[in-house]
Amino acid sequence: MYGQQPNYGQQPGYGQPQPGYGQPQPGYGQPQPGYAPYGYAPPAPANDGNAVAALVLSIASFVVCPFVAAIVALFLAQIAKRDILASNGTKGGLGLVTAAKVIAWTNIALTLLFAAIIMLGLVAFRSTSS
Repeated sequence: MYGQQPNYGQQPGYGQPQPGYGQPQPGYGQPQPGYAPYGYAPPAPANDGNAVAALVLSIASFVVCPFVAAIVALFLAQIAKRDILASNGTKGGLGLVTAAKVIAWTNIALTLLFAAIIMLGLVAFRSTSS
C-alpha cells in the first residue's frame, strides 16, 4: 500500500471536454431571444445604411463637391435618424448620424467662410486696382 497511488480512473487530457460541463441543465430550456448567456454581451444592432452613407458623404464633402455633398449628407442623416428611432432598437447608428451632421455643418460653415474671404479679397483687389 505504501508507495502506491490510488486509481481514480483515467482523467481526460488537456483540452478534452470535461464531463458534465457546458451541458444545459434539465428544465431550463433554450434562452429567451434577446438574452445572452452569462458572460456574453448581446450582439449590437446593425448600423443603418443611410447613417453610414451620410457619414461617408460628409467626410467626402471636404474633397468632392463641398457644399452639395454636405447638403445631401444632412438629408441622409435626417432620414437615417428617423429610421433608427422607428426601428425600436433593431438598427443602430445614432452616433454616426450625429457625427455626419457635425461634419456636414462644419463643412458648410467653412465653405461659406472661404467664399466670403474670396469675395472680400476680390473686392479689395478691385478697389486697389482702380
